[in-house]
Amino acid sequence: MSNKTTRKLITLSLVLILVIIFSLTTDTFLAARNIREIFRVAAYTGLICVGTSFVLIGGGIDLSSGGIICFAGVACTRLACAGVPMIIVVIIAVALAALCGLINGVLITKFHLNDFITTLATGYVYSGFALGIILKDASGRVVSQEIKAKGFLALGKGINGFSYIAIAWIVLTVIAWYIQTHTTYGLYTTSVGSNQKSSEMSGVNVNFMKVTNFMICGACCGLAAAFTVAYQQTAYLSLGDGMGFNAVAACVVGGVILGGGKGDAIGAFLGALFMTIVTNGMRKYGLDTSWQYVFEGAIIMVAIIFDAGVGVITERRMRKLAAISAREEEEKERKAVQ
Repeated sequence: MSNKTTRKLITLSLVLILVIIFSLTTDTFLAARNIREIFRVAAYTGLICVGTSFVLIGGGIDLSSGGIICFAGVACTRLACAGVPMIIVVIIAVALAALCGLINGVLITKFHLNDFITTLATGYVYSGFALGIILKDASGRVVSQEIKAKGFLALGKGINGFSYIAIAWIVLTVIAWYIQTHTTYGLYTTSVGSNQKSSEMSGVNVNFMKVTNFMICGACCGLAAAFTVAYQQTAYLSLGDGMGFNAVAACVVGGVILGGGKGDAIGAFLGALFMTIVTNGMRKYGLDTSWQYVFEGAIIMVAIIFDAGVGVITERRMRKLAAISAREEEEKERKAVQ
């Protein structure tokens, strides 16, 4: 069994353990309404995780997701209130968000900037764009716009109580997983994240892969923004706050390794679900929000330490195997000489 599979099974086991604990200790956790709510809330982070997983596996990091969501969400609101058809609104939101991802990728690859600092900075820039296009009154104060277009608001609903955003999350996760594990693009992404120099020497267009991954991440943020704005029927400037860090954290919990080369969208899916179940269950206990943050932070630290430990053990095993192989070769050469 590979380390990747083991890591996902561990996260899945933790999800099941939490479900059992919260089901036995609370009366409403397993209620159908609560389960649907868990998937709806998790899908918001989960859609972003789909795109974030590409960036992380490729050896990068994107913290601009919150700013992109805010920008795309405000754009959705303005367009929907102007009477633009739902499908056009979604396409424009995804396109704008993908453009933001393109800008991230170009800045990082062409100017050789640090991913962390660059995307942290561009996140603020995109939030500034949102402030620039949001509706304001004559004195410059932000005015809340309520979306009334039924066609667009339908995105925020679902089928038999199961929200469309959750359905989209599941479908995109499967598609992303297939791309990452069964296509040349996925192979190249993993290769770039594992060893960029070797990938370049093998003929992989590293810059193209990085820019495309950032665009995929941006597009997923745009889609998440459209669904969320349709559900809330408006957008506000705090939309997307902290989502860049949340998405990275969920991916890490799901086994997508910081530094690149390992993980996939299924692991990110499990990570987003796990983090949402933790928050939902702790609210059932009536715990203060501060303790939720403490617990979530502790989980992320444990996941990072675990992955680091596995990496050290794997490296030691590889060294031992290399040493054994070298000894065997030396022994063969000695026998051949004799």
